[in-house]
Amino acid sequence: MNRLPYWRWLLGWLAAVLLAATPGHALLRFNESHDQVYVTGSVAMGWNSNLFSNQVANADSTYNASLLIEYQRKAGYIGVNAGLGWDFGRFQKFTSENFANPHASLEFTKDTGRTHYSLLLKAARQSSADTAANVRTESLTYGADLNWNYPDFITQRYKLSGSFGWSQLNYQSNTALTNLATYTGSLDLIYLYNDERNLFGGYRVRLSDTSSNTRDVDHNFSLGVSGRVFPKTTGSLRLGYQIRQSGVAGGAPTIFTGISAAAILSYAASKRTTFSGQLSKDFSTTSTDISTDSLTANLNVNYAYNAKFSVFANLGGGINKFLGLAGGGRCDYDLTWGAGLNWTYNDHFKASLAYDWFRNWSNLARADFVRSTVNLTLTSRW
Repeated sequence: MNRLPYWRWLLGWLAAVLLAATPGHALLRFNESHDQVYVTGSVAMGWNSNLFSNQVANADSTYNASLLIEYQRKAGYIGVNAGLGWDFGRFQKFTSENFANPHASLEFTKDTGRTHYSLLLKAARQSSADTAANVRTESLTYGADLNWNYPDFITQRYKLSGSFGWSQLNYQSNTALTNLATYTGSLDLIYLYNDERNLFGGYRVRLSDTSSNTRDVDHNFSLGVSGRVFPKTTGSLRLGYQIRQSGVAGGAPTIFTGISAAAILSYAASKRTTFSGQLSKDFSTTSTDISTDSLTANLNVNYAYNAKFSVFANLGGGINKFLGLAGGGRCDYDLTWGAGLNWTYNDHFKASLAYDWFRNWSNLARADFVRSTVNLTLTSRW
């Protein structure tokens, strides 16, 4: 197979990124710098040992590029953040998986007055490997999220916050997969314990409707802490109890219960070394219309050798239990690790080299697989 077209495509994007690497500010500023326009471009080349995330393990070389145009306005009563971008992917052997995916977002923010809020609208076309169906998929996603908070609720030590969200996921290339519409609402009461730590409790309800005429309703009650969660450790930690009602719309539901968790933590071991961790346990609905109870945990470490060079590593794992009769007793266990390095030439040009290894053990033969990826990425923002 002739590889020249791929290299022409890659080198063209590489030249554009390198030309953008000269020092400067935003691409465009006006209205006394209250309005700014940024452009970010990146190119990447790499290798994926298991492009479809299944037992067959088809490997391929990958070539990717992205372009993002951002508009920011910080003046007046309402702030505006808008983005329009494209992601491009090319494959050496599996050319039928090539993609050119647009994505867009528009956000309005208000952080003055009695009530603060943000409204985010987003849409994207995506191409990726689905580890539940063990195939590559193409999908369209849409969504809207409204977040608000009311400071000085009752007294200055209390704050009320909440959110409303909607998302739609439609698969384009595989009619066997199930489209999903999700509606979410949440309410939290926050207590300002001291200058470093907040305590909170809340309730979340989530409704998931599928194109297979099934419905899942989740009720989640939780407590948590944010700010300085532990000595020298900042972030947020939430633990709770959840109930899922799952079944055919209008029929008698099957009830699942379990612990829920969500945590994002950061620990500064020294001026050069930082640890960060993420934890999540939650119900979800897969592309194959099966309820899952998923637990994932990841630990990351970053060491800054100097202002230009840094190295990083990560270690993570998870358990995915496929619930009910439709789940067929399937249970997946995964382990992942990776490492890499970053080089920052200036504020406008960065390069990274990363390797990742992923192993999924499953009692479903097709889902038992190993995947390794390596990628060199060049990024410029101006």
